[in-house]
Order: sequence, then C-alpha cells, then structure tokens
Amino acid sequence: MSEHRRSVTVVVPTHRRPVSLAALLEAVAAQADPGVPWSVLVIDNEDAPGAERVFAEHVDALPVPARLVREPQKGASRARNRGIAEADGEIIAFLDDDVIPHPDWLREVIGPIVAGRCEGVGGRVELDESVPRPSWLWGSATAYLAAYDRGDQEIQLDDDDYLLTANAAFLTSLLRMTPGFDPALGPQPGTPTVNDDVDICRSFRSVGGRLRYAPAAVVVHELPPERLRVGYMVRRSYAQGRSDYLLDRDRLAAHRFGGLKGRGIEAIADVGRIGRRGPWRPWVAMALLTSCSRSAGFTREVFRHNVSKPRARV
Repeated sequence: MSEHRRSVTVVVPTHRRPVSLAALLEAVAAQADPGVPWSVLVIDNEDAPGAERVFAEHVDALPVPARLVREPQKGASRARNRGIAEADGEIIAFLDDDVIPHPDWLREVIGPIVAGRCEGVGGRVELDESVPRPSWLWGSATAYLAAYDRGDQEIQLDDDDYLLTANAAFLTSLLRMTPGFDPALGPQPGTPTVNDDVDICRSFRSVGGRLRYAPAAVVVHELPPERLRVGYMVRRSYAQGRSDYLLDRDRLAAHRFGGLKGRGIEAIADVGRIGRRGPWRPWVAMALLTSCSRSAGFTREVFRHNVSKPRARV
C-alpha cells in the first residue's frame, strides 16, 4: 500500500497590491517540487475587478491548479478565514501578498507537519536587504516591519510565542476547529492593527496544535518607502498598542481601568531600560518613541471600551 501524501493549499490574501502580487505569483510558480500535491488560492479582498487582471496574467505559469476567490468583507482576518473555508488541501500554507518566498519555501514550511513533528509551522521573515535603511531601523523597530527570526535551528515554539502568518502552515483540520482569525485584529483598510497571528496561535494550541519554527522556510518582506518614515512607525506602534488591548479585551475588561495601571508600569520600565542605552542614538530614540506611542494606543482602547462607558443608574 502506498504511503498517503498530504495535499497543500497555498492561500494568499491580497488587497490593492497588484505589483507585489505579481512578483509573489512568479515566485510561487518557481517553487521546487514539495513532494506532495498542492494548489494555489488567492483571496481577493478588494471590490471587482481587484486582482483579476494580475491573476489572469500569471495563472497559466503556475504549475498547479489555482483559483481566485473574492471576499467582500474587508480585513486581512476575514480574507484568511475565507481561505480556510475554501481550501481543499489537508495543509494550508499562508503567504502575505507583499513577500517573496525562497524557491524551496513550500517544501520547508510543510516539512515538519508532513514528518509529524507538529501541526503548525512558522518560517523566517527577512526584510528586503536591497532597500537602504534609515539609521533608526535596528533592533525592536524591525519587528514593526514584520521581521521574524527565532534562530538557525528548528525548534518547538514556547507556549507564549507565536508565528507570523505572512509565512506559515497549519494542519487544515485543526485550524478549522478554532474560531478562525479574529476580525477585530489584523490589518484593516487604513489601519495597521495586528495580533491576529498571536490570537490564532493561542486558538490553535487550544485545540491541540503544536507549533514549530522552521528557519529554512524563508520569505523576504518588501520595504516600501512609506514604511521607512518616522510617521509610519508612530502610526504602526500606536496600532500595536490598540491591538494589545483588543487581543486580551475580554480578560482586561474584568480589571479596573482595563489593565491601564499594569500597562503604565510596563511602559515606565521600558522607557527606563531603553533610555539607558543612550537616547541620542537614532535607534534608541526610535525605540523610545514607539514605546510611548504603543502605550498611547493601549490607553485609547482602554478609554474606548471601559472608562468612557456611561455607568448604569442604580
């Protein structure tokens, strides 16, 4: 009896990135044989015609079956949820539409699942080295631009760690046992909210999924000029703070002032720790700025969900 080979659906949510999507599809077409049947599913999160032209121009070059499905409800989480519902593979491999996978990406990202070492995998996300970087782009600032690296060895992720769905794979059956991606989290049109990855990892573990990091599964994330500006970093870190509250909103709602006191203590500690490295250094100044902006975003959500609510009359 021949050994069963798991099938894979590569799911690519996309929204208004025709040039990036074209480059991604070219890279997907050039993937090395992963040793299992696979297909491609593009989830278009834009109104028609959206990504239809780009998909039509590249579909014939793909060596496997491919479909484009439109998800009318906006938001990355809704697009990914549509991908989970539509996928026919036993493994779902996610790619964002602004990354370029290495030629052996698919084989490497599904490898630990196929071998039975885990049910979910996250790979390395590198920032495009060809783009000149400002002096402040170092250390913690790179995480705001989607850099993700847990070292050079394949490891099981700790229970409080997460992976990035810009470069990840999950066993479909377990993923469908979760509530899916939280629509309140993840990028929305005009708002770079996040923590959708953290939330789905928590949900995946809650249904028995084991998560591993596979360093050989590499994608390169683009660095557009608009993201290499101080203004973007302030907006992105502010959205991070908002997302921090939204991720744990049910738990924080039970605390007085929605956990604001604890967040304030953490923020003061962060400023002290970062500031000791020399605020005159550009990367330190950026770390201080984003820490303060992140705290402001958290505070905004606390007031929106808790403090500003009118008290019921007794």
